[in-house]
Amino acid sequence: MNTKTTVKVAIALLSSVVLFAPTAALAGRFTDQVRSQLIQAAAALGLTGYQLSHNPYINRLGDNSSSPIVLNLRGGTSYAMVGVCDEDCSDIDLEIYDSNGNLVDSDTTGNDTPVVTVTPRWTDRFYIKVNMASCSTSPCYYGVGVFGR
Repeated sequence: MNTKTTVKVAIALLSSVVLFAPTAALAGRFTDQVRSQLIQAAAALGLTGYQLSHNPYINRLGDNSSSPIVLNLRGGTSYAMVGVCDEDCSDIDLEIYDSNGNLVDSDTTGNDTPVVTVTPRWTDRFYIKVNMASCSTSPCYYGVGVFGR
């Protein structure tokens, strides 16, 4: 490559970094906010004896959209799944289904910290449906913490 081409490529690369840096910083801010809210929500809900049993799930959804989370849960363990969302969200809902598609528990009240619980009789796969019921600035970041005892 000649010097002019190298300079053009360098400018193009720097421009893309400058254009994408604010987006990455914004995503990091919301992810940190949701992670912090998960810890606070678990404490506020008094999940005594529960410990985080899975890595927190943090993602984003647009208004009135949903996404599944697949979990392997151990038989005989009691689980509480707590949902939270960022400052642009005022209502997020959780539903948990067993491997046969049966609804086990749901929290579809108009709040931004839903909780669903299950104590499986045997180890199996479960599905959490996350519904972003109200997001004022799409997409909204959400998190789901899975706590077991």
